[in-house]
Amino acid sequence: MPSGLARMKPAPVVTTTSILRRSFDKSLYRLTIEGFSILGAGVALIGAVSSIEPVSIPIPMTNKPNQSMARILTLALGATTAMWVFSYIALLFSGKTGGEVLFVLAALCIPVASRHAKSRIEGAWIGFVSALINLLLIGSIVGGQAPGDMLSLGALWAGGLFVGSIALGVVGSLLHGQLKDCTCEMDWHVGFLAVASTLVFLMLITGGLVTGMEAGLAVPDWPNSYGHNMLLYPLTEMVAQDPEKPGVFFEHAHRLTGMFVGLVSLIMVVCVWFWNANSFVRTIAILIFLFVCLQGLMGGLRVTGLFTLEQNRELLQPNLLLGIVHGVVGQLIFASFVFLCAQFMANRNEAHNATKRGDLRWTSLLCLAMFLQLILGAAYRHTMGDEVLAQKATHILYTHIAFAVIVLVFAIVVGIRYMGRGNITLKKTGVLLHILVMAQLLLGGGALVVIILAKGDSTVPLYEVITTTAHQANGALLLAASFLALAWATKCNNGASTC
Repeated sequence: MPSGLARMKPAPVVTTTSILRRSFDKSLYRLTIEGFSILGAGVALIGAVSSIEPVSIPIPMTNKPNQSMARILTLALGATTAMWVFSYIALLFSGKTGGEVLFVLAALCIPVASRHAKSRIEGAWIGFVSALINLLLIGSIVGGQAPGDMLSLGALWAGGLFVGSIALGVVGSLLHGQLKDCTCEMDWHVGFLAVASTLVFLMLITGGLVTGMEAGLAVPDWPNSYGHNMLLYPLTEMVAQDPEKPGVFFEHAHRLTGMFVGLVSLIMVVCVWFWNANSFVRTIAILIFLFVCLQGLMGGLRVTGLFTLEQNRELLQPNLLLGIVHGVVGQLIFASFVFLCAQFMANRNEAHNATKRGDLRWTSLLCLAMFLQLILGAAYRHTMGDEVLAQKATHILYTHIAFAVIVLVFAIVVGIRYMGRGNITLKKTGVLLHILVMAQLLLGGGALVVIILAKGDSTVPLYEVITTTAHQANGALLLAASFLALAWATKCNNGASTC
């Protein structure tokens, strides 16, 4: 089946004088994608925060160890994640007033975040850490030029990035007195893991868009991108709508976001090792990092099928099975981040003690059912994009629909059991499960309808991309909520203070 991007019009000629002024196609397709990107980002942030709402801890920070480093990392990561979201959407609006406004909003993320800093030094560190992460993007700005020019321009961009980010961080910290101090209600260890979970969820949305638009093979080589080092692939080529390279922006942006997640996962392992002496918690953190590394490898081999720098598509062997596993593991990583976050919550023991016999069994069955349903969903989405296997995907779809009934039953049972407990955390988790499973049924029904309507089309309709990606994203939230319910029912036996 041809890519859904095939019907996009060629973009105007891209000049090299300004990266911020690209003139994109004004078709309804692009405008709708832009709106969906905004909606997806909002759903990601709201959904991830809602799934861990029990984080609220009204304990004065004076009774807790110094959390300055955790606060810096949380605010810097939160600001940088928001900057990437704004920049992602701004590049779609590039050359328009909306795009310029979004770039300004991206820059304002640092001072907004650093308003929560305790001092100007913390504000400066927030800007520094944010700039350090954003170095991942400098190569794209200066890429495609002569090596000497790249080094000189890269140094200028990096210097300006650090100076500007640190300055914005300090400015934001000076506004701290004008903001009601909410740090007494925040455990910054939990905050860091919550923001990291949100980042992973955003990556799932970008990956869903790539799959929905069948742009997973838009960039033929890996770990390079069209012969360039992945970090040096020129932004001018990434945003240009070359009809011979449809979907490059979405696929390469997904790759860069994956590198962002990998870096954050490495930071997470180090932090968890210092923040928590519980061997169970440390093991979870290490496993998450290892699976993130494996996820990146599978994503690359899904494109090439073998270890090679070759760009010729005829010599490559894209692996559909790895694509399915890649989609499944990505959602498991997100759910595992949420599970890990729950281990740091101060009300974790209180919630566990409120569970009753049988809750662990039911939540385990729910997680298992969600895992099997996830495999079926990923298998269907990927086989539908394959010309040979598309005709055989109907059986997978029917099985996926039938298994949804089992997931519904388990989610309702677990939700009712948790809402019947006297603990507010369990009650909220039960309500969350019911909301998400009902939303998933509606989105699943909508996805089925649009698939039927689009049957026989030579391209993937936009409404199908939107509906199926929303269905996938909500499924990830439901899986994370199931893991959260499992966290409350799981007992830590080694007596660590955080469990």
